[in-house]
Amino acid sequence: MRRHDHGSSASPASEAKTGNAARVDAETDGSERAGAETGGRGEREETAVRLRGVGKSYGKGHTAVEALRGVDLTIGTGELVVLLGPSGSGKTTLLNLIGGIEPASAGTVEVAGRSLAGLDEDARTAYRRDAVGFVFQFFNLVPTLTAMENVRLVAELVDGERGGRRAGRGRRRERAREALESVGLAGRADHFPAQLSGGEQQRVAIARAIAKDPELLLCDEPTGALDLETGLGVLRVLQDLNRRGRTVLVVTHNAAIAAIAHRVVRMRSGEVVDVATRAVPADAGEVAW
Repeated sequence: MRRHDHGSSASPASEAKTGNAARVDAETDGSERAGAETGGRGEREETAVRLRGVGKSYGKGHTAVEALRGVDLTIGTGELVVLLGPSGSGKTTLLNLIGGIEPASAGTVEVAGRSLAGLDEDARTAYRRDAVGFVFQFFNLVPTLTAMENVRLVAELVDGERGGRRAGRGRRRERAREALESVGLAGRADHFPAQLSGGEQQRVAIARAIAKDPELLLCDEPTGALDLETGLGVLRVLQDLNRRGRTVLVVTHNAAIAAIAHRVVRMRSGEVVDVATRAVPADAGEVAW
């Protein structure tokens, strides 16, 4: 049986409170608290992300804005975790700290056992390039490049930075083709973004993110600009990638998406107010909003 660690020594449910009374909404009815045993999922020793006492503030003095306060959270390798909350709850800020886009003001952020504290700009850039794949609400594809070229561009940027060797052009193309194939777009590789639907463009963006084989796939409102049917297609891709072993974090304000998660982290006013575990996540095709 798997246990989810939300703290270093106390039980996960107690640390998930972070000063607030934890609760489980009716939406997660039938699920268990983080840290409780979850049937059907083997215990996992590896930790993808560990946050301890994490805070983030902007500005100084009486004008300072505290975006995150005392966040404790541990995410296991291979989990699909949804960070759920309204606008201004701190969920995107938390994703940015995990992704190395900006540093924490307090506490520690560790990814795969590496602390992100004290990284200079070059080291932070290398971390983002090598360890993290980003998927945003808007696709950010280069309009003058085909789907294949958009994906291959990332492979070329990271190529040669790992292990001191440089893969050939053929291998880079093969990696891009495999990434497009994994999101169901092998047959659209030579199409430009303007020739693709919104859902297809988002799937190209996902392929671009995974082409470099990142440790984490961080998704910020990946279905926010899509209709229901198209959004469900994107969720299926993310769930499939997770089922193949990739760690996926999804930020959303859409409570329906929480159904596909192994764990749902609810945020409000910069704090984690609840962490609920689903023993059996729903299939993406069952979600509706």
